[in-house]
Amino acid sequence: MNSEEIENFIQDVRSDIGNLDGLINYYDFLGNHNIRTIIFNPENDRSFFEGAVVAILDQRYREFFRSKFNVEMDEIVRLDMLEIIRANMSNIEKRLD
Repeated sequence: MNSEEIENFIQDVRSDIGNLDGLINYYDFLGNHNIRTIIFNPENDRSFFEGAVVAILDQRYREFFRSKFNVEMDEIVRLDMLEIIRANMSNIEKRLD
């Protein structure tokens, strides 16, 4: 795995997050995960909601990375990925609301 492959992966994450409908359908947030049930319908408890979404996406992207490159994601790539997720959290929250 080289830096170009890693940059392509990061770009894929950005594209996924930019296409929320596709992302939500692909990971079946409202079906398998039922994100509303996972967070127990808290009353505006944003930090718990964010934690649940970040944890699910983090797990999925780490699995995808492992299957694509046959190695574990290093912490620098993971931090970049998490930053992309957090930067788009308001859009994700609006879409899941």
